[in-house]
Amino acid sequence: MNFGPRDIENNACVIVRRDTNEKINISLNDISKNLQEILEDIQKNMYEECKSIRQKRTNIAHNIEEFEKYINENQGYVKTMWCGNEECENKIKELTGAHSRCIPFEQEKLGNTCVCCGKEARTHGSLGKAILKKG
Repeated sequence: MNFGPRDIENNACVIVRRDTNEKINISLNDISKNLQEILEDIQKNMYEECKSIRQKRTNIAHNIEEFEKYINENQGYVKTMWCGNEECENKIKELTGAHSRCIPFEQEKLGNTCVCCGKEARTHGSLGKAILKKG
């Protein structure tokens, strides 16, 4: 928010949204109401954008080759079936650097076999890598 002597004279201020870089002039009389609405809109906008990115960067893998391809190319999540054996999870982490991010309460049946060992799968999970951004 930009606020100075001229703003006091004009009974207004300028707000710049960080999510859209839009500049908004607001009357100081209505600042509390307007700020609440703008902050709620920013939260909604950022949530929808993150949700969209997550959906675009989520793939389904049925074997370890697909898993490796998706985890290395998409920098997102890979949904897959898993036998539940910790050794398979450790092997996936060793091969790709990915580890479990979520085992949903509501399970999807994405296949019948574990992505790693090929045995009967019991659980659907999402795996991913931590991405460190510089700057």
